[in-house]
Amino acid sequence: MQRIEFFTDYRQFLRDYYEERKQLSRSFSYRQFCLKADIRSPSLFLEVVEGRRNLTETSVVQFAKGLGLDAKDSHYFSTLVKYNQARDSKSKQKWFDELRGLRSNLQIELVPFDRHEYYARWYFPVLRELACITDWDGDHAALGRLVRPTLGARQVRDGIDLLVRLGFIEQVGNQWRQTAPALTSGTEVDSLLVRSCNRQFADLAAEAIDEVPPAHRDASSMIVGISTEGFRRIKEEIRSFKQRIARIAEEDSGTDRVYAMSIQFVPHSVIGHSA
Repeated sequence: MQRIEFFTDYRQFLRDYYEERKQLSRSFSYRQFCLKADIRSPSLFLEVVEGRRNLTETSVVQFAKGLGLDAKDSHYFSTLVKYNQARDSKSKQKWFDELRGLRSNLQIELVPFDRHEYYARWYFPVLRELACITDWDGDHAALGRLVRPTLGARQVRDGIDLLVRLGFIEQVGNQWRQTAPALTSGTEVDSLLVRSCNRQFADLAAEAIDEVPPAHRDASSMIVGISTEGFRRIKEEIRSFKQRIARIAEEDSGTDRVYAMSIQFVPHSVIGHSA
């Protein structure tokens, strides 16, 4: 059976699931599935597959149980149902974006600790992107002028040399290309260089509030009161959001600029404070 994340139509997934189970066991039936899923109506599976009925929040949970889906695939199945059954384009786009973030086939390479020199300067990751989307023809000064803030030719040369040495970019003929589409340090990494790089990008983001017109940036703040569980859920939502952003970037075509996105979610009260 194909992984559910390869599907964009939950009815097709159910159809394929049934056909495969039927091939493995002739005794398998709609009634048998509904018994496993604790569904009273033995005809519900067929009615859903044929589009005569939609799934509800309750029946989505039941179907996930009958399909034997784990928590991750159950979440994808639930979101897929919402996407397929959305009644307006705005809702459909919302659920499509979430689906895109849930798919796990985005190729992300973990930067090993012994190559964290990559995070020593904020412009190393920027050069990794910019060098591969512009025709700079080996002119380090020209490439440096495309960076904001501007870099000198020596900074660019040292940066390109480092990226090549670490194996993050390579030259093919007159063009440069990335050896992996996406890099990550992982979550909650304890690295002085990674923390330093995050501070550098945070400082640059602060400067951009005054230096970059609002039409070309986004800056906002939100102050909320939360519990320990709320904090955990928000952190998980941020991780999911970053995955969706990474997928949008991966699927984007005609790349012509480089942006840095910094997400700050920090306490401004004593943690666990109570009056």
